[in-house]
Amino acid sequence: MNTYTSYDVLSDVEPTFTDLAAIAAEEPVIAAEVAVVDAECRLAASPDEVAVKAHRRAVVALGVAMRTAVETSTNRALSTAPVFAPGSPLSTARRVVIRPATRTA
Repeated sequence: MNTYTSYDVLSDVEPTFTDLAAIAAEEPVIAAEVAVVDAECRLAASPDEVAVKAHRRAVVALGVAMRTAVETSTNRALSTAPVFAPGSPLSTARRVVIRPATRTA
């Protein structure tokens, strides 16, 4: 009997192309985060000037990777957004009028 807590059901599900694209897009951020953790480990083992500089470079690289990922996802979202010309009526749009509630009793 399969329940919602049974993970056997999920074993046959393969990731979609969209899932794989999202993972690939996130790869630079993950690599930068791993570099920061490595630099923090090195800094904890020997807090010399070289380790401090390596940590600083890793943190800056992580910031760049995160900003790039946000810009890329924003640009991708904007490029796939539907574009409507001003003044052109939408065939599927409905006019919604919200009126204040009135008491009938």
